[in-house]
Amino acid sequence: MPKNALEKLTLTARTALVVGVTLLFALLCCMLLAFVAGRSEDPTANLNLYGEIAFALSMLLCGFLGAKLAADRRFASGLLAGGIVLVLVIAASIAFGGTSFVKEAILAALGAFIAATGALLGAKEQKRRRKH
Repeated sequence: MPKNALEKLTLTARTALVVGVTLLFALLCCMLLAFVAGRSEDPTANLNLYGEIAFALSMLLCGFLGAKLAADRRFASGLLAGGIVLVLVIAASIAFGGTSFVKEAILAALGAFIAATGALLGAKEQKRRRKH
């Protein structure tokens, strides 16, 4: 596959691809953390922490990939992908009945910040080395 083949996709297709990869990564991350929890002495002791770690890593990856795969306006593309994943997470939280509105609002704000950080990291141009 050519290096810039993903850059030729439309914004919608790239964003859908990034969201799909992010959701797959989140699923794998949850499975890995469930395995870790199952191996501990008290499997239910740190489930909230494991979920927040999976959420943070997924948001970081989403912002980063959204920016990295974009042809132009990289930061905005990373924010768009992160925003879509965040809306999906908020909708799932509402559908399954969250515990506390304040905690969910704080986690949503933190998720937006982490996605923006990932987009910033992905949008950063690499420095080119001079050939001697």
